[in-house]
Amino acid sequence: MKTGNEFTAVKMMNGNEAVARGAFEAGVKVAAGFPGTPSTEVMDYTQHKYPEIYCEWSTNEKVGLEVAIGASFAGYRSLAIMKTVGLHVAADALGGAAGSQINGGLVLVVGDDVGRIAGDDYNDVRHYGNMFNIPVLEPSDSQEAKDLMVKAFEISEEYSTPVILKITSVICKTTSKVEYDEDYTYQVKCREIYPVSFSKVIMTTIMTKAKGSEHPKLTKCFNDFTANMKRLAQNSNDFDMNRLELNDKKIGVITAGTPYYYVKEVLPEASVLKLGLVMPLPEKMIKELAEHVDELYVIEDGHDLLEKNIKDLGVSVIGKELFPKFPDMMRFTPDVIEEKLVPNAPKRTPIEGVPFRLPVSCAGCSHLFISQILRKHKIKAAADVTCGLIGCFPHMESYSLQKCMGSSIALAHGYNIAKDHKENFVAMIGDGGFWATGINGLMNLIFNDSKSTVIIVDNSCLAMTGGQNVASSEFGFNYKPENKLDIATVCEAIGVKDIVTVDAYEFDDLEKSILNAVSAETNSVVIVKKPCVTKFKLPKETPSYIDQDKCVKCRKCIDVGCLAIESKKAEDGSVEIVINQDICTGCRLCSTACKFEAIKS
Repeated sequence: MKTGNEFTAVKMMNGNEAVARGAFEAGVKVAAGFPGTPSTEVMDYTQHKYPEIYCEWSTNEKVGLEVAIGASFAGYRSLAIMKTVGLHVAADALGGAAGSQINGGLVLVVGDDVGRIAGDDYNDVRHYGNMFNIPVLEPSDSQEAKDLMVKAFEISEEYSTPVILKITSVICKTTSKVEYDEDYTYQVKCREIYPVSFSKVIMTTIMTKAKGSEHPKLTKCFNDFTANMKRLAQNSNDFDMNRLELNDKKIGVITAGTPYYYVKEVLPEASVLKLGLVMPLPEKMIKELAEHVDELYVIEDGHDLLEKNIKDLGVSVIGKELFPKFPDMMRFTPDVIEEKLVPNAPKRTPIEGVPFRLPVSCAGCSHLFISQILRKHKIKAAADVTCGLIGCFPHMESYSLQKCMGSSIALAHGYNIAKDHKENFVAMIGDGGFWATGINGLMNLIFNDSKSTVIIVDNSCLAMTGGQNVASSEFGFNYKPENKLDIATVCEAIGVKDIVTVDAYEFDDLEKSILNAVSAETNSVVIVKKPCVTKFKLPKETPSYIDQDKCVKCRKCIDVGCLAIESKKAEDGSVEIVINQDICTGCRLCSTACKFEAIKS
């Protein structure tokens, strides 16, 4: 059997595929998590390419991490996958694991949305490295994404700590060369050395050195996590992933991730410290570079975490005063570096005239029907982070309150109790958000006797992130029909008094059901069922069209927000409202907005 240190093949992989390959070579046995761009495909590649690894989409990120922690305690290397905003949900579990005794290696692959136009690029996962005193690795390309996965598990076990592998949108989606051993034989890694593993509560109690704290029953629980992190920081000066390239003495740069390649492109003669382990920092290497150069810069995507940590070492470095951070800038490009650090660099101006476009719902999406009814009857509502989020944008204006995933039910409850239930502020939530954390809000609503209305959109998958399974789906990695959960049954079991299920495309029934629920003198749930039109490729009905002789161009149909309805110039130069026949699903929602009967099938 080959060790994996040799390679026999070269393949172009994106970062997500490379991470999955690294998990395979590391001998991971369990992978769990929750979908979220840009890291969703890590799980997809793992499940499809490496069936030896158990994979699951858990109900939310906290549960996924706890599954991985349990597998780690059993002795097996385990992997948790999520995006940065998902780690906010899982932070409680991570805090409990940080500093604890680790049997099988425990690694979190977390995707930062740095640089994505419509993303969460004000979040930076490296903050968790600082907050919980755990290591963070950051690859610069797909090769490093694979190699650092293997190294992350080794660090986790050697220093008894969870490890975060930070991947960004650029890394996840960019394809580059990966060398690997195509004959590598999967070998699950197992290590059981600790009979117990507890959170830092017990460790910190022992660290007070109170009388009796030296008792063997306590000391067997103890993990000297501070000593482990100090040892890791010292040893990081010798890690291959941290590379010091001493060249010209005029400019030095400390960098990590994809900005490393931008620096090498723009400043080929500069001295560079390329970091693969961004927390903790290799102090000796940093000070050696600082002494070698006249000016030292730090170039990092995201927040100024490296800069602050380097300055804490007593090293003077130039960062955000030259390269502003959020909200002015979150991602580096070669042009940004060239403009600031290359004298007489050509001035580059962005392309002008690129139209601004808000995200829109897919044609035939069930959320469009709900938005139309809420607007028509001026019903105030809170949205959740699902496809229904699009209803918050100015071209829809269906919702007046929206925060994080799973929150809409508790938001509506809070509004209603503050208003003494004088108006029914409605909650809209998707099935993914409901199972993730929304169910907790519903239980709270029932327990506190709130007379609120919840609309649950059951489209049989987690549509926003690409159609992954949820607890009520009829598919999934580990799906069995007898284990499928039913939203209505669960709602009834926790005490919802008024429950109705309706097809989204039955507009009159849907409208009546929502109005009845809003006017009810008790708590109520309307379950709106329609499979996701994109995931399940629903059969199309006869497409609708607009009779131009009857159309008065009031644009009420455009306000529906359907992707199939377009405004185009006619041959005579006038503007016509038309329905794209290739996109239209024939759902007939647009006809409910037209008072002039101009929309026909």
